[in-house]
Amino acid sequence: MYARRTAAVAVLLLASLSGTAHADDAPAGVSLAVPAYFAPGELWGRLADPGVGIVVANPFSGPGKDFDPGYAQAIADARAAGVTVLGYVATGYLGSTGRATRLGETTPLAWLAQAQQDVARWYELYGEHGLGGVFLDEVQNVCGPGDAYSDTYRALDESIKSLHRGAFTVINPGIGTDQCYADIADVSLTFEGTYETYQGWQPPAWQRGLDPRRFWHLVHATATQDQMTEALRLGRERGAGHMYVTPDVLANPWDTLPDYWQAELDAARSPDTTAPARPGPARAVKRGPTTLTLAWRPSPGAVGYDVHVNGLRVAGTAGRVPAVTLKNLDAGTKHAITIKARDAAGNASPASTAVPVRTRRADPEPPAAPDGLSADQVKVASARLTWAHTRDTAWYDVLMDGRRLLRLPAALLPAGASVPVSGLTPATSYTFTVVARDASGNESAPARPLTVTTTEPSGDPISEQTGSVTDTGATYQARYNLPFDFHHVYIDHDNDATTGFAVAGIGADYLIENSWYYRHTGTGWNWTPVDLNPLVSSADDLFVWRVPLTGAHRVVFHGSGSSPETYGPVITVS
Repeated sequence: MYARRTAAVAVLLLASLSGTAHADDAPAGVSLAVPAYFAPGELWGRLADPGVGIVVANPFSGPGKDFDPGYAQAIADARAAGVTVLGYVATGYLGSTGRATRLGETTPLAWLAQAQQDVARWYELYGEHGLGGVFLDEVQNVCGPGDAYSDTYRALDESIKSLHRGAFTVINPGIGTDQCYADIADVSLTFEGTYETYQGWQPPAWQRGLDPRRFWHLVHATATQDQMTEALRLGRERGAGHMYVTPDVLANPWDTLPDYWQAELDAARSPDTTAPARPGPARAVKRGPTTLTLAWRPSPGAVGYDVHVNGLRVAGTAGRVPAVTLKNLDAGTKHAITIKARDAAGNASPASTAVPVRTRRADPEPPAAPDGLSADQVKVASARLTWAHTRDTAWYDVLMDGRRLLRLPAALLPAGASVPVSGLTPATSYTFTVVARDASGNESAPARPLTVTTTEPSGDPISEQTGSVTDTGATYQARYNLPFDFHHVYIDHDNDATTGFAVAGIGADYLIENSWYYRHTGTGWNWTPVDLNPLVSSADDLFVWRVPLTGAHRVVFHGSGSSPETYGPVITVS
């Protein structure tokens, strides 16, 4: 019955749209979206401009562990200027490429748990300072077997938005995605590459005609102002509503602003400043306990719509069709719904008349409380949690010291699977519990609380540092006795301190970082990825790497992030 009603409404909406005049020939505007991978200061101050829509903060390839007052002020200032600041979170392609988490794991569940913990840390540190959402990097672009990848990213996106109301999310596969990603996140970053590559690139066919503000293109190595102007023209033509163009180059093209920054701001703006007409009020097409399907009278010239619930923007449409399904709402609750229309120039209409819409009541039977909560592999900064699964459960919430840390989909959590919790403080007690949630929004009673105390560090921060060389390659190993986010091996292959990257008395020609391998290029901190996963194992914090290098050479082991930066001595590998 509901399916028929929804289909009928869709037909009516499409019929109404067929007679609607769209301002397709109006000059399109581009909102600049900047990966600001540089410290707060003068450059961040230049981002406080109406032409900038999104800025990505990235203190330490993630939130880091400690509060940074400089970042707090930069985020607050940007927010006051109308910029949406997103926190950087890596997702490691869900381990499908061999990318390992900080605990050395490569499973989708491990990456899902780590990403959610990084999101929680971002909001804990900077939520009250104006953090607007999350930038999810290293995202897969294919659906995966049985839609496993896209389903995991969809669950991650839903968990972020349900735990942090109003969060704006971006996924970054860096290339065009399969259509299964169309409903994941508010924005997809579908091109990240050089100007030369961008000239011949085209987006996937399914993206054509959709709201340009759903797509973001990053173009680097754009040497001249004329090339920048042409890149913006190509972006408009290819349906990108968010762009950033820079002359900077790899390894990190996002570590400064371009010298043509003001010209880029001017070129991105549209001369059209007329807002589209206010759309009609929303009406409920279908109501569930935690979902609402809404439709409204369209606004002429609109290319997309933003939906606000109780004053917070919570969703946008994929295109011009004035309909949307909201998820993760509170059951049996009245929600005030307003709609804003956006045109191709980026102008937003006044909000529609607020309409109160009530979700249905949840069913009367909540899930049973999870049983058997336990922890194992308790280490200096991590532990693994397990519990017995309960019937009729859609999600499990993991709470740490009363704060919701994780929201994991039951469908992606195999029975008996253990959930890693990392980023903890050594020699510290934490109290965990778990709550089961069903599809209609009911919560179980919490599991019996479990107190876990992390262990004391023992020995040097980095110990057991060795290496060896055979005719086919080099093997390195070291035990990291403190919680580090980054486990590095600097490799001086030519034994010449004057070449490569100068660090700890050597000149590093190669770098291992966790499960990534790089070759030094250019000068300073410039590294080119090598297509190889060097990580052999990381069991019990003993990291073992293997790379195809021969001949005697020197290395330095290094740890950074979440603990004081530590360098080991220079050792000779032979």
